[in-house]
Amino acid sequence: MAEALIGIVIENLGSFVREEIASFLGVGELTQKLNENLTTIRDVLKDAEKKQITNDPVRNWLQKLGDAAYVLDDILDECSITSKAHGGNKCITSFHPMKILARRNIGKRMKEVAKRIDDIAEERIKFGFQLVGVTEEHQRGDDEWRQTISIVTEPKVYGRDKDKEQIVEFLLNASDSEELSVCSIVGVGGQGKTTLAQVVFNDERSITENTIGKNLDLLSLETLRKKVQEILQNKKYLLVLDDVWSEDQEKWNKLKSLLQLGKKGASILVTTRLEIVASIMGTKVHPLAQEGRAELVEIGQKLVRKCVGSPLAAKVLGSLLRFKSDEHQWTSVVESEFWNLADDNHVMSALRLSYFNLKLSLRPCFTFCAVFPKDFEMEKEFFIQLWMANGLVTSRGNLQMEHVGNEVWNELYQRSFFQEIKSDLVGNITFKMHDLVHDLAKSVIGEECMAFEAESLANLSSRVHHISCFDTKRKFDYNMIPFKKVESLRTFLSLDVLLSQPFLIPLRALATSSFQLSSLKNLIHLRLLVLCDSDITTLPASICKLQKLQTLRIESCNFFSSFPKQFKKLQDLRHLMIEDCPSLKSTPFRIGELTSLQTLTNFMVGSKTGFGLAELHKLQLGGKLYIKGLENVSNEDDAREANLIGKKDLNRLYLSWGDSRVSGVHAKRVLEALEPQSGIKHFGVEGYGGTDFPHWMKNTSILKGLVRIILSDCKNCRQLPPFGKLPCLNILFVSGMNDLKYIDDDMYEPATEKAFTSLKKMTLRDLPNLERVLEVEGVEMLPQLLKLHIRNVPKLTLPPLPSVKSFYAEGGNEELLKSIVDNSNLKSLHISKFARLMELPGTFELGTFSALEELRIEYCDEMESLSDKLLQGLSSLQKLLVASCSRFKSLSDCMRSHLTCLKTLYISDCPQFVFPHNMNNLTSLIVSGVDEKVLESLEGIPSLQSLSLQNFLSLTALPDCLGTMTSLQELYIIGFPKLSSLPDNFQQLTNLMELSIVDCPKLEKRCKRGIGEDWHKIAHIPEFYLESDKKPTFCDNIISAWKKQFWDPCQSSYSGWSYFDSMVKDEDK
Repeated sequence: MAEALIGIVIENLGSFVREEIASFLGVGELTQKLNENLTTIRDVLKDAEKKQITNDPVRNWLQKLGDAAYVLDDILDECSITSKAHGGNKCITSFHPMKILARRNIGKRMKEVAKRIDDIAEERIKFGFQLVGVTEEHQRGDDEWRQTISIVTEPKVYGRDKDKEQIVEFLLNASDSEELSVCSIVGVGGQGKTTLAQVVFNDERSITENTIGKNLDLLSLETLRKKVQEILQNKKYLLVLDDVWSEDQEKWNKLKSLLQLGKKGASILVTTRLEIVASIMGTKVHPLAQEGRAELVEIGQKLVRKCVGSPLAAKVLGSLLRFKSDEHQWTSVVESEFWNLADDNHVMSALRLSYFNLKLSLRPCFTFCAVFPKDFEMEKEFFIQLWMANGLVTSRGNLQMEHVGNEVWNELYQRSFFQEIKSDLVGNITFKMHDLVHDLAKSVIGEECMAFEAESLANLSSRVHHISCFDTKRKFDYNMIPFKKVESLRTFLSLDVLLSQPFLIPLRALATSSFQLSSLKNLIHLRLLVLCDSDITTLPASICKLQKLQTLRIESCNFFSSFPKQFKKLQDLRHLMIEDCPSLKSTPFRIGELTSLQTLTNFMVGSKTGFGLAELHKLQLGGKLYIKGLENVSNEDDAREANLIGKKDLNRLYLSWGDSRVSGVHAKRVLEALEPQSGIKHFGVEGYGGTDFPHWMKNTSILKGLVRIILSDCKNCRQLPPFGKLPCLNILFVSGMNDLKYIDDDMYEPATEKAFTSLKKMTLRDLPNLERVLEVEGVEMLPQLLKLHIRNVPKLTLPPLPSVKSFYAEGGNEELLKSIVDNSNLKSLHISKFARLMELPGTFELGTFSALEELRIEYCDEMESLSDKLLQGLSSLQKLLVASCSRFKSLSDCMRSHLTCLKTLYISDCPQFVFPHNMNNLTSLIVSGVDEKVLESLEGIPSLQSLSLQNFLSLTALPDCLGTMTSLQELYIIGFPKLSSLPDNFQQLTNLMELSIVDCPKLEKRCKRGIGEDWHKIAHIPEFYLESDKKPTFCDNIISAWKKQFWDPCQSSYSGWSYFDSMVKDEDK
């Protein structure tokens, strides 16, 4: 990481001089000498990086350089913060005794670190490093930006006549088109895409109108827009975009709208290596045929042999060479000195070779991954924020540092350094690193980045700068950990940490669950702060002194309710992310003054000045925004002040009214004024009082990109927008609308139109008058529906839905269940509160549920059994649950021959249930609230591995057969108030790995660890949990009292939270 850090320090030294801080502190000459030394050192770093692999003294020299640079950077950062705190006016405080002492201290520290760097610069001479600058300009090589011109640069072009004719013909045919025509030439590097574009451009048939303008590089975006308009307005033009890489659909849409200025027949010709770019940009894709090159094939075969059968090595080398087409580039790889390293096998050599082909700016971002342990699932967004906090990515021109970080991550991914990439519904990406790739990062970064378990912290190196410790089972003993010898700790990701520790002062990134936050005032360098699972109620006022803070994430803090009044002082804050904090009452006062803010996940509208929607007006927010308290908005003009339509990067918007007494007319006017930009992907509304929705919600061109819609407790609503016509809609949730009869009452042409063509998950709850999904009958709908959840919708009928794989139905009519008959795709069926249901639909039709893997039946009081015919068709069933069915008596004795795949059986609160015989395949059984005689049948299940016995209120002894179930690995005994002992043969359960005893007061006394009368029967079990062993702490008692007041066990959510809140929280599902 030395080269990245040296660059940062040199840049900060420049600021140190420009702002006259160096002169003020009396270290002007020292600063100049430091700058000269570091610049000289930087010129040899590229050579030193390579030599340190085989030369331990060089490696040690680099480590000393890095350690000194960290300390110097801390000093410079501290000076910058102090200067900024006084508004840059140093004279005001220069004669204060404390300030004089501070100046002297800083001067002393600067001289000490300057001496270290002077020695390091002198020591470099003996290594004989080559002078090779490490700036990107010196390192670009093959990646040098290619400036191309319209003149054909090749003396003669062969073999492209057919390609030229096809493209020119396309452009000529498009000359009468009203739409802007786009053709994309796609091919690998070195295949002649640019030359072909030049040939096409210079064909006399293609020439339209030529225009010459001045160099546009230095123009602002707005000036550039006007200049393009001036050049292209009302002209028939051919524009060539050469070597396009951006995969950003939104950027292309903006550019295309800018180019829609020409006359009919205006065209664009694109060249790119990526098919996805062509699909985003072009109406026509022209792929160039790729011919095999014998010389590259031969070199490739040599590389394959060097990979010694490792798919990882082959993949990484392939990613390295995928865009290299010159023979010398391939030869340099196969002849690299890295293949001859004594300590590396060929797989590690291939990985190391790929690493040293990275741009220098990317290398520290890659090696930083070693701060997490192997096989750790990393979150891309958080990882980029960590890079930002440590200065590994910074803004570049007009490109924000987040976008630079995204580019860096994408390039590392394209080089195959990341794997197991997962993306949820909202685009949150997680990833892992292969163990060998992690080994590579660790071998390069050395002791700078460490992922620890608690006990190994005792071996802490003095050179560590980045630590993660996620061992939550053990508490730190700070007296046993040598933190004092760590010079500059930059990253500490551990929930168990005391913030008063002096070693934390240089931190740039911190994750903690501590609720004692008063010491935050000392962490002045902090850029990223994560507070997770903390019992805090508010943030201390001292957090407002963290001038450099960029990212604040507050997650799962149940008591957190408010921010300090001076929170607006955090002018560098870019991301304020609040998740799973149900007690939150307000957002920061005058948050609109935080002009750097890009992410604000929650905004609560207040009735007082400084808490209104106008605070959002100038903020260029992106990602997710959840606005609560809209009942406090006075009128539509106040709502329009939020300027949601101007927030182009916003893709998830949720709106909530907390007071249903707001008039419907007023609510509709407010919602009309809260129109977002058309790129919104997720949208939700709660507590809206209007009878229908505003015009913009009925405009399918505005909502065409919507993927997820949540409408909850809009009780007066009688009509929904035509959601069935949204082409991208994946998830629809509608709840709490008393007068709604149809989900979509728009007109459809049954012969030609389909509805909800992309919908995969639909949830309908508490809709007492809903009759159908569509008002128009006979229209094909829901062809891709996979999950259907219906609760308390008594009048609803549905057509057959053969694509559904998961169906939950509660409190409806029996006709509703007919939609799943003959569904060979259904894997999960959950039926609840069908009071008159006696048989499942399709019971007499063999094969109706042949793919069903999970069946749950609850609160169906008329159902007595599952018939032989039904069981015969459940050939794939793995889990069966029957609960709270008062008349349910039995499963057929034939189930053994029919349910051959059944592994888990759950029977609860079915007092008449009789256990079937010979259930040899069961591995998991849960029984609760049934007749005690059921336990006598346990000996007929020899394969059982997990057993849970619950709520046998009068049972005094367990059957002896329990001790003969030698395959048992997990046993849970819960709710036996009269049970006083375990069977004598309990010691025979030698495979039992886990035993839990809960709500069994008599038995718990006999099973006390080490002293109970039955302890000898269970002492061999590795994991033993006894409820009475856990003594509540003072904090536990407070939390318990809080939950009794605010927690609703029926809803499994805090009373301050609605179902809508939980849907927003789980937006990725």
